[in-house]
Amino acid sequence: MKELDLKKNSLSLYFVIAYALPIVTTVIVALVAGLPSGIVVKEMSAAALVVVMAMVHAPTIAAIIVVFGSQGFNGIKILLQQLKYWKFALQWYLKAILIFPATILAVLFVLSLFSSNFAPVLSLSVMAFGALFGALWEEIGWTGFATPVMLKRLSPLKVGLLLGFLHAMWHLAASIYGAGAFHGNLFIVNFLVTSVGIIGLRIVMIWIYTRTSSLVLGWLTHASFTGGQLLFVSLDLTAAETIVWNSAFSFSVIGIVVYLVVSNRDLMSRLS
Repeated sequence: MKELDLKKNSLSLYFVIAYALPIVTTVIVALVAGLPSGIVVKEMSAAALVVVMAMVHAPTIAAIIVVFGSQGFNGIKILLQQLKYWKFALQWYLKAILIFPATILAVLFVLSLFSSNFAPVLSLSVMAFGALFGALWEEIGWTGFATPVMLKRLSPLKVGLLLGFLHAMWHLAASIYGAGAFHGNLFIVNFLVTSVGIIGLRIVMIWIYTRTSSLVLGWLTHASFTGGQLLFVSLDLTAAETIVWNSAFSFSVIGIVVYLVVSNRDLMSRLS
């Protein structure tokens, strides 16, 4: 698989663009249409759709702009050709698709022992299926561009922590717009515990990438993480219950990360 030949500071420029697009869009939409009173994933308006579309497309748009500036159309071709590599052992597809939905259901089962509000649901919503395509647009940038560049400089674990942190913070503006009013004074707590889970997600994705170099598997892993929550977690949870859910799930994800790091010590060393 061909590698991109990038100019100096391409990675920094990528993050600037990936952050700027959703932040600017969110601010403009909020000024024009105001903030929604509920949760965007439950009450999707035209204004909210603009924010969501700008957000999920930003990582790929940023990657295309940066790659085009370094290698022109040939670079974009190399970036997108990563989607052609999909022939991997079945075990990797099972890990990418099932790790997080299984964790989600297990956590919900335990929490439902204390409150029936946490009982798993099956929500076949447009947003749940939209997670599949949203994850693809994000991961062309995060996995297809940023991950291989960062792995040349840092160990897989450090890449997972740093890229996971940047990925988590990248959600801030859209999260304020989409759920800030709903969570109120609990917003910061909810955002922080959710960010822990996103960092854990990225480390798991980096582990899979170091074994397969696959953008497709990264896409499916991200889709199962987001889509699994939209499919199985009730949208009728209160703000406090949402924090309980996000805390339990995020720290379960960290448990998976600890297991992977202990079992795969090479994650702490730079790839040769």
